[in-house]
Amino acid sequence: METRDILIVIAIALSAFAVGMNFTSTMMSSRMPSIPSQPPHVEELTTPYRSNGEMIFMTGVNERGERIPFTGGPQWLFMHGGGCASCHGIDGRGGIYPMMCGIKTPDIRYSTLTQKHGMSEEDIKIAITRGIGDEGEELDYCMPRWQMTEKDLNDVIDYLKQLG
Repeated sequence: METRDILIVIAIALSAFAVGMNFTSTMMSSRMPSIPSQPPHVEELTTPYRSNGEMIFMTGVNERGERIPFTGGPQWLFMHGGGCASCHGIDGRGGIYPMMCGIKTPDIRYSTLTQKHGMSEEDIKIAITRGIGDEGEELDYCMPRWQMTEKDLNDVIDYLKQLG
C-alpha cells in the first residue's frame, strides 16, 4: 500500500471516529438529566417559607432566587450553600459545631443578642455583614460575612425577632 492510500485510510478512520463521537455525545446528552447551574426558580423556593427573611435564614437564597454572596465561612457552605440555620440551627439557638470550624455556634435569636449581649439592631447588622461582635472583636473565620442588600438584611433581622 502506498503512502497516499495509507493517509486516505487514516483520514476515513478519523472521520468515522469523529462522527461516532458526535453521535454518542448527542445521544448521551439527550438521555442525561441536566444539572442546573443556578438555584431553583423562586416559585420552587418560596412555598415553604413565610417571608424573605426566613428564606434567607434557612437557605441563603432570597425571594428573588439569588444566592446571598459572602466571604469567609466554612468551605462546605460555599460549595453546598445554606443560610444561618446551617450553623445556628433552625431555631437560631446555636449549640452546633459546624464541620471544620471547631467552635460551638452562639444563640442568635434577637432577644438573646439584645438582652444578653446588649447589642443594638445596628450591632447585629455589623456582625452579619462585617463579622464584628458585640464587644468590637472580630468574629471567628467560620462566621460568613454576608453581602446582602439593606432590604434582605432588614428582612433577616425581622425574622430573628420572630425567633425570640
